[in-house]
Amino acid sequence: MILNKPYVIASIKKTTRDVTTFTFKSQDGTKIDFSPGMFAMLTYKDPATGEKTARAFSIANTPPSDTLDFFISMIHGKLTSKLESAKVGDVYYMSAPYGQFKYEQKQGEKLLFLAGGTGLAPFFSMLEYIIGRNEKPDIVLIYSVKYPYDIIEKEKLSEMISLLGGKLAVTVTRHTPDDGWNGDSGHVDAKMILKYAPDAKERTSYICGPPAFVKALKDALVSLGINDREIKAEMWG
Repeated sequence: MILNKPYVIASIKKTTRDVTTFTFKSQDGTKIDFSPGMFAMLTYKDPATGEKTARAFSIANTPPSDTLDFFISMIHGKLTSKLESAKVGDVYYMSAPYGQFKYEQKQGEKLLFLAGGTGLAPFFSMLEYIIGRNEKPDIVLIYSVKYPYDIIEKEKLSEMISLLGGKLAVTVTRHTPDDGWNGDSGHVDAKMILKYAPDAKERTSYICGPPAFVKALKDALVSLGINDREIKAEMWG
């Protein structure tokens, strides 16, 4: 584990209208190991006052690494307001890794990933990790966004799922007739889960997204006969 080590912003990429991908690189070259799905605490220290502002973010890249990627919704919060004016080379502080929401490979295991918004980040880490280990578990990923332009790393996501021979479904919750979207629309529910994973009871389920999303999806899985204690979930507000 690393505790409050300096990390430099290595790159800033506008990923969607509201989401920016930040890559932080260890200032001293330290590599950290973590289980895909875990998160880091990112801290900004005001150089003038010394005041610290911190927030947790899921790690979006694969371990081990001297860099950490985050998909960050620019919501004008205490920390994101600092990141809005951040530049490559700026120094932040990192503590990692944390969390019990992590991928633990089991032979022959079938997986159901349910992601909402930037809750895609830990699944990105998991998918890259699985590909890097030349594993090919049976994966179904259902990804919910508000608008078609909210899909994070659409091409890379499709490519990773394709490499694994998995199944990807994207649903848009605020679909309009003129947005050009011809995929699924509406919130993920038990019916949609069964559409893409009729064998959901046989799968290990992971959920990550806003609190309301996680609660609704937990309830949906329980309604399908899945034990609540067997569902892995992470909430981001």
